[in-house]
Amino acid sequence: MVYCLNPQCPKPFNPETTKFCVHCGSKLSLGDRYEGVKLIQQGLKGRTILGIDKGTNPVSYCIIKQATVTDSVIPHEFLAAFRLNVQQLARLGDRREFPTILETFIPSNLADLSMLPTVVFEKIEGESLLQKFNYSGRFSEVQAKEFLLEILPLLQIMSDYQIVHRDLSPANLIFTPDKYWAIVDFSAAKVTSKMANVKEGTLVGSGIYTAPEQLRGKSYPASDLYSLGIICLELLTMMHPFELYSSLEGEWVWQDYLKTPVSPDFAALLNQMVAETVGDRPRNAKAVLKVLKGDSTSQPVASRKSVKSMPRIDISFGSIAPIRAKSTASSGKWHCFKTLRGHSGYISNLSFEKTGKFLASTSADQTIRIWNVEYRFEIRCLRGHKGIVSAALFVGAKLISGSWDYTIRLWDWRNGTEGDRLEQHSSWIQDLATIEDGHKLAVLSADKKLTLWDLNTHKNLKNWDANDSNLLHSDAKSPVLISANQNDILLWQQEKLLCQFSGHFGQIEAVKISPNGKFMVSAANDNTLMLWSVLEQKCDKVFQTKDPVKALAIFPDKRFFAAGDNAGTLHIWQLGQENPLVSLPGHEGAIQAIAVSPDSKIIATGSQDKTIKLWRFGIQ
Repeated sequence: MVYCLNPQCPKPFNPETTKFCVHCGSKLSLGDRYEGVKLIQQGLKGRTILGIDKGTNPVSYCIIKQATVTDSVIPHEFLAAFRLNVQQLARLGDRREFPTILETFIPSNLADLSMLPTVVFEKIEGESLLQKFNYSGRFSEVQAKEFLLEILPLLQIMSDYQIVHRDLSPANLIFTPDKYWAIVDFSAAKVTSKMANVKEGTLVGSGIYTAPEQLRGKSYPASDLYSLGIICLELLTMMHPFELYSSLEGEWVWQDYLKTPVSPDFAALLNQMVAETVGDRPRNAKAVLKVLKGDSTSQPVASRKSVKSMPRIDISFGSIAPIRAKSTASSGKWHCFKTLRGHSGYISNLSFEKTGKFLASTSADQTIRIWNVEYRFEIRCLRGHKGIVSAALFVGAKLISGSWDYTIRLWDWRNGTEGDRLEQHSSWIQDLATIEDGHKLAVLSADKKLTLWDLNTHKNLKNWDANDSNLLHSDAKSPVLISANQNDILLWQQEKLLCQFSGHFGQIEAVKISPNGKFMVSAANDNTLMLWSVLEQKCDKVFQTKDPVKALAIFPDKRFFAAGDNAGTLHIWQLGQENPLVSLPGHEGAIQAIAVSPDSKIIATGSQDKTIKLWRFGIQ
């Protein structure tokens, strides 16, 4: 398939034999040499498309970057800044650690929205830090320092050329087959000395890794140091960065999640790198290198225990204005009627049994607990997994669980006995979903592979690449699977990708589809929720929340959906309404999981605070 490069094209995929898009009429190649294959990423600043370069023998992959032109820009100033950026980035491309610019295409008329200013980069092959991290797991202090000593010189080279990347993330750091690190994806890069600051309130970068000043339209060499610092915290703790920041205390708490403490000097250095204020960070990469190499005389590292919280902003989505969720003082008639305790680790997943009388919870403590919801007590603790239990679901008379120990286990949950195991996985299990009325099980593993199992025969039916997906969902009855990667929602029928929903600018943290398959709700770490029409393949509404949402659930009656945020608050929305029907604080940590009973009368929430809360509507 050939992907149309016209951003206005309604259906961009075309047969390989066509030269012009069958849907919009646009020419499918750039300079009769470069063609699009698929959309990788889309954001405020532009689009990233995987392409092929037909000018090489054999044909090779390339990366096509398109810059968005907004109504607010002055054309000649925009083009001058664009050309300056390309000129500076071309100088970087002389080094193997940075992608070479193959060609630049600038439209004669910026008002022609079918063609955007475009730069074609070489595609540097290798394994991203994101992939490498999933395979190798938690970094030690020694490994983290070695990693910094390899990346910091690259940041200093960029600084010497007056370039700020502004979008450093694990996905943009590539370890090549020749055993060196490369930095890719310069779509957000900025030449610091000449190019005007972007408008305040414009988000540039990948959500959690973005420095606070970038939310205000500013960037400095220290902005990339902030992003690199956040990446190091993630490598050391094996936790999502949002979980390493306490909104209640207004400080980073990453050291609480270390298995082995790091040295005080190294902890102080990392805390300085992720300081909110630019002036509290090291001035540039060279200053950090001197500290790591034992010469900190040029810039002493302040011993900081914590860093204050980052500012929040509103983000626009095309013509759809985000709707800020108003805080609700009253909790109405929804209330918590029971707090369940027993787990010694954070709650990762919740699932109701089909009658609604029993609830299964999974946890970082490597156990699964079965709760009697009516009498509000634990009836069974299932032990056996050797790693974090990431997901569990009831299928008929069995309970199926997936874990970081690479296994799927089938349990007779009523008797507490383990049955068969499904073990043909090469990485830890991230998520589970059933399709075709529970006859087949889909498994998403950390190596970004989807595996389909026959639950009647326990045979592995299919394996395919999940396009970097990190979560999985289904409505159980249909054959369609829903997965999500960094910014996109993908609908699959087995290994066939049916369609792709794009619109989030931050990493997608949760997605749920309604029982009738007509709409979806998704949440991203940029503080947005999106309501999607599945049939029309478009976003109907965007909500903005005060805190990032990590867990979602749609009520079986299809009239409400629930969202749990990082502040530990449960929000309930009625479909069609712009603000939450009710907001219910209660947890002392981020809500990690939500489940709604089959009769829609009870909501269960699981949190980082290791507790489960049961909520219902009625007299308290």
